[in-house]
Amino acid sequence: MKKNSKYGALSKNTLLFTINSFGSKLITFLLVPLYTHVLSTSDYGTADLMTSTAQLLIPLLTLNVQDAVLRFSLDKTKDPKKIISVGCTINSIAMCLLGVVLFLLSYFGILSFGREYLIFLFFSFAFGGIQNSLQMYMKAVDNVKVLVYSGLASTLFSCVSNLVLLLVFKIGILGYLISNLVGHFVAIFIMFFLGKIYRDVRFTTDTKLIKEMFIYSAPLAINSVAWWINTASDKYIITFFCGAAINGIYSVAYKIPTILSAFQTIFYNAWSVSAITEFDKDDKDGFIGNIYSLYMCVSTIGCSVILIFNKFLASILYAKDFYEAWRCVPFLLLGVAFNGIALFEGCLFTAVKKTKDVSRTTLVGAIVNTIANFVLIPFFSSIGAAFATMIGYFTVWLVRTISLQKIIRMKVNWTKQAICIAILATQVFLVLNLNTITFLVQILCLILLVSLQYLSIQKVVRRLWTKIKR
Repeated sequence: MKKNSKYGALSKNTLLFTINSFGSKLITFLLVPLYTHVLSTSDYGTADLMTSTAQLLIPLLTLNVQDAVLRFSLDKTKDPKKIISVGCTINSIAMCLLGVVLFLLSYFGILSFGREYLIFLFFSFAFGGIQNSLQMYMKAVDNVKVLVYSGLASTLFSCVSNLVLLLVFKIGILGYLISNLVGHFVAIFIMFFLGKIYRDVRFTTDTKLIKEMFIYSAPLAINSVAWWINTASDKYIITFFCGAAINGIYSVAYKIPTILSAFQTIFYNAWSVSAITEFDKDDKDGFIGNIYSLYMCVSTIGCSVILIFNKFLASILYAKDFYEAWRCVPFLLLGVAFNGIALFEGCLFTAVKKTKDVSRTTLVGAIVNTIANFVLIPFFSSIGAAFATMIGYFTVWLVRTISLQKIIRMKVNWTKQAICIAILATQVFLVLNLNTITFLVQILCLILLVSLQYLSIQKVVRRLWTKIKR
C-alpha cells in the first residue's frame, strides 16, 4: 500500500473513532459530579469492585477470544463468519459456566455481597464479553460506522438511564448498576442487527479453528490478566487494608485520567488494524516511526495540560469526601500515558503473532505493581496505590520498548522521548506541592514539551490543513 493511502486509512478510522469516543467519554466525564453527589464512597467502591471483577473474568473464562476474532478475521485465508461464530460460541459457554458458579456461591452463602451485585457481575461479564467480540469483528470487516453508531447510542441510553434512575426515581446504587448494563445491551443490539452480524453467527464445533484461535489468544489472556493486575488489583488491596470507602475515592480518581485515555483509545482502535495490515519490520517509509512519534507527542503534551488543571477539574467533578481523590490523579495520569504507549507497542507484537512476548512484558509490570501495592498501600493508602500503578505501567513500557527493537526498526528519536518523560515525571511531583512558583514551573514544563515535540505537531497541522483545503 502506498504511504499516503496508509495515512489515509488510519486518518479515516481515527476520525470515526473520534466521533464515537469523544461523545461517549465526554458524557461519562460529565456524569461524574452526579455520581459523587448521589452515591456514597462505600457504594461506589463496591460497585467498582464488581466491574473490575467482570473485567478480570472475561479474559480468564473466554481465553481472550476477542483478540483472536480481530486477528483471524483480518487473515485473508480465513472465513470471518466462522471466526465470529467461534467468538460467540466461546462467550456463550463462558456465560453458562459463570452463571452456575455464581448460583452455587450465592446459594451456599459463600459470597457476602448483596444479590443485586452478583446479578450485575453476571450480566456485566456476559454483555462485556459479547460486546468485545462484536466490536473486534466490526473493525476487522471494516464496518466502523456501525461500531460508531453503537457506541454513541450506548452512551446516550446509559446517560438517560442514569439521569432517570438516580434523579427521578432516586434508587441510588441500583440505578447506577442498571444504567451500566443498559449501555452494554444497546451497543450489542445495534451491532448484532444493524451490523447484520445475525446473518454470520452460527453455533460451531470446528475444533481445528477453535484450537488455532486459542493458541493465539491464550497468551493474550495472561496479558489481559496482567493488565488487570496493573489497573484493578490495587482496588482489592486498598479495600482490604483501608476499606470500601477509600476504594471509592481512589476509583473516582481515575475519572480525570480518563480525559487522556479517551484520546489514546480513539487512536488505539484505529491503530490496532493498521499495525497488522501495514507492518514492516524495517519501517522503510517511516510510517510506523512517524505514527509512534505522533502518539508520544499527543500523550505527553496531553498529560502535561491535564496536570496543570488537575485541582481545578477536581473541584468541579469531586463532591464531598471524593475531593481528596485529586492527590491520586498525577500518578495515575502519568501511568495512563505509559499505558497508552505500551498498548501502541503491543499492537506491533500481535502483528507478527508474538503474543507470548506481549504477555511476558505485561506480566513483569504486574509483578512490580503488586509488590509495590503491598509495600506502599499500608503506609500511604490510595496515594501509594496510585504510585504503584504508575511504576507498573512504566515497567511495561520500558520492557516492551527494549523488546520491540528485536522485531522492528522504527525511525524514532528515543533520546527526545526519554527527555519528554523526565519532564513529565518532574511535573507530577510539582502538582502535589501546588503554589504560584510550582504552577509557573509547570507552565515551563509544558512549553519545553511543545518545543521538543514541535516537528510532530507541525506534521499534524500541515496534514490537517491539506485535508481541509481538499
